Amino acid sequence: MGYHSDSYVTKKPKRLTILVTSTQRRGAEVFGERLAIGLPSRGWSVDFVALGRGTDGTSSVTAEPLSPVPVGRLDLDVVRRLRARLSASQPDVILANGSSTLHYGVVATRTLHHRPPLAYSSIGEPRYWADTPRKRLTFRVFLAFVDQVFSVSHPTATQLTEQFGISERRIRVLPTGVPDELYAVERHRHEPPLRILYMGSLSPEKNPLAAVEILANLVPGTPAILRMVGDGPLRHEIESAARATNLGQALELVGSVEDVRPHLAWADVLLLTSQTEGLPAATLEAAATGMPSVAFDVGGVAETVHDGATGRLITPGDVTNAALALATYAADPDTRLAHGRAARAMAVSSFTIDLAMARYDRALRELVSGDDKA
Repeated sequence: MGYHSDSYVTKKPKRLTILVTSTQRRGAEVFGERLAIGLPSRGWSVDFVALGRGTDGTSSVTAEPLSPVPVGRLDLDVVRRLRARLSASQPDVILANGSSTLHYGVVATRTLHHRPPLAYSSIGEPRYWADTPRKRLTFRVFLAFVDQVFSVSHPTATQLTEQFGISERRIRVLPTGVPDELYAVERHRHEPPLRILYMGSLSPEKNPLAAVEILANLVPGTPAILRMVGDGPLRHEIESAARATNLGQALELVGSVEDVRPHLAWADVLLLTSQTEGLPAATLEAAATGMPSVAFDVGGVAETVHDGATGRLITPGDVTNAALALATYAADPDTRLAHGRAARAMAVSSFTIDLAMARYDRALRELVSGDDKA
């Protein structure tokens, strides 16, 4: 493939606006915050902005919201506020980080007297979020006004080309990274039961009900506990499913947390049941702590889980084989620990936060200078 992804560090001061959809702590918002924190040490002045405030009661990133409520469809008042913000801050480049930021970023910058380059970071799988002809046409039109597209994995970059006809030269693959503190999490060999960790929103695209079904297939033949870290609209359905399958204390619902380290230290294996993923943070965070993953093979998951080496890749939706993979790890802790060590080595070599900062620093500076090869 012709996608390019490389890195260097340079120190010329530049102004950057990072735009995220909301203040809620979701994948795109969390990584946007990490960029906002990490890039100033590389000479950037960062303005971290959210289109709207997150749902009440959820933990938040530090972005300043333009609207006091969550933003859905194109809100012209929010567009005006964003345009005024950009006119005042005069950024050298804008990074629209996922979801609705594409539409708002394009519309707000069209009439700016000083129009900086606009990069759009595609966090998820295009095949999933542009799943109708009308959506594909809309995104194709808006992406035509973007100076460069950043994609988190090679599979999602390929989907951008196939779905929207974007040339490989306009796409840059920039994987995310894992913060240093997660590499310091201490891992211990635990006695049974097998401790399984699910980290993610309890929402349809993450398919958490499949995790409950996998646990039901595992217990009582293999003693196991599934801890689910995250919250969302499917929580009540998960509780009902747990009661229907008599899981009792084998299922723990923790809710949203700001610090996942205690849960990563607690677990033996990560379970990822998503229907779609760009480059899953959960499997990378598990790998950084020396934990293998059992994961449905969607999107860019295979770039974070190497089957039979750092974890197990499962055909999407195959709860029987997912349960079998977990049972195998329970019966063979030596292999589980060896896969965890290999996962950590993979994360150290390719997915540190320092590597991610260097990649974004270089890509953004080349975009500012016009040397983006696009």
